[in-house]
Amino acid sequence: MKKSFILSARRIFFKGFIRDMAITPQGFIYFLLAFLFSMFIIDYVYLSFLSFNPEKLLSILGVNSLLTILLSIIFSGFIVDKIKDRVKLLVICSFFTLLGFILINFGTIFETIGYSLMLFFVGLYLIDLLTILTHESTILNRGRLLGYVSSLSLLSAHLIIVFTDRNYIIIFFLNSFIFLSLLLISLQYEYKETEERLRSDKRFWHVIFTPPIFGYIMSFLVLGFVLGNAYPLDVKILINPTLFILILTFFFLLSGISLDNLGRKTSFTIGILILSSLIIFSGIFKELYSEIFLGISIPIIFIILFTLTGDFSTERMTLKYRGRITSMFLLFVIIGFIGGILLRYFLTLYYVLNPQFYWIPELINGINSLLLIGLLVWIMPLSEILTSKEADWAVTLKNLYVIYKNSTCLYAKDFIQPSPSICTQTLNEDLISSGFKGIIDLISEITKEKRHLRIIDKEGSKIYFSYGKHVIIALISTKILPVLFKKLELFTKAFEKQFSKELEYFNGNIQPFLATEQLILKYFK
Repeated sequence: MKKSFILSARRIFFKGFIRDMAITPQGFIYFLLAFLFSMFIIDYVYLSFLSFNPEKLLSILGVNSLLTILLSIIFSGFIVDKIKDRVKLLVICSFFTLLGFILINFGTIFETIGYSLMLFFVGLYLIDLLTILTHESTILNRGRLLGYVSSLSLLSAHLIIVFTDRNYIIIFFLNSFIFLSLLLISLQYEYKETEERLRSDKRFWHVIFTPPIFGYIMSFLVLGFVLGNAYPLDVKILINPTLFILILTFFFLLSGISLDNLGRKTSFTIGILILSSLIIFSGIFKELYSEIFLGISIPIIFIILFTLTGDFSTERMTLKYRGRITSMFLLFVIIGFIGGILLRYFLTLYYVLNPQFYWIPELINGINSLLLIGLLVWIMPLSEILTSKEADWAVTLKNLYVIYKNSTCLYAKDFIQPSPSICTQTLNEDLISSGFKGIIDLISEITKEKRHLRIIDKEGSKIYFSYGKHVIIALISTKILPVLFKKLELFTKAFEKQFSKELEYFNGNIQPFLATEQLILKYFK
């Protein structure tokens, strides 16, 4: 009984937290360090602004900081999409962010310049980092990966800042160490977009106005407006920063897990219901309302937003606009939030000056209720990005073939009848390998295109292709699933890395490729 319970618990834990993560420890550490750098800056700026008096916040420094954030959101996506070497761009952004961190200690003018540099480049840094994370993740693990690294980095950064009493020297040296680490990693790891991958037959605005993307953008605009309109202006802002960070960390983690297990639209719906309940019962929390309100709403909005923008920008027609799609979603949330705050401010001011309009406070709350109901109705017909067929990708697999560039079959896997799972050099397998290679070469010759053939759709079978320096991988499935493109791409890279010497000096011996079974278990289990 006890053993059965342990096995069930392990199965639930694996399914909910680890399943399909498919990221190396080195990759996870890279993202953790990269997010930690930005969290140090964001948390330090956030605590600094809390320590400022109201006059300083309303001075040139405060106004300039707000404008810088907006400019960063507007232009970051465009800049990221224009630069192909995303890893090098991350290093450049971290350098200028660190430079801004140095300048904030050299008088009023340099302080304003320093905060502007930090806020602009940390925004550009985050957009760029999210495009790298999207590239390295799949639709099955993107929410959890984002939740794990953001919650761990945020909590670590805040604890270090609190325990060191916001010591500038310590924070500077820690961020300098992370900067040097990212610089060294960039010499080994690169993510460069190619002209072939960035081809798109659609313009950016045509992509934005496609039904699912436009529908979700409008949803975030309305949700941002509701949150801005619901935030009470007479409540003190974050009187307990540590409680705020703890709530923020927990909901970052919870949101990421929910997105990958319950689906995007379901998680978004649950998030709206949680925020609705929070607004309805806001009077219970009193002075701690801002910590709870912002601590819950920020993760629900941003983890879902960043995961969705990643999902939307992995298709062939949207890869070119990956940064701009993220920026557009962020911009609409900010516009909605500012619009909501302004509406509440002016209606409240009008009520104070004209108390006979006793119904104005009820009107403010009524607008929120009406918009939340409308929002739930609005998202009902929107498509679920993570569908059940994506989650059940494993049952669609039929065969996999690893083909050397001279058409030799190096490895074959039958997922329906798992044994045998090696290439036995039978006539059938040789014919299949030669056939695939011949089809690819023939289509390339006829179309005169350098772009590789990626899929063949033949009734009940879908044949996916992935290309390495020495091999072509063919995967046969029963369905067209975007996640299989990503898994095949990761498998191809791992295969060529593991067998680099054997492929470079291939002499016809296929015995070394028996070890491919371990890669099959890793990427297609």
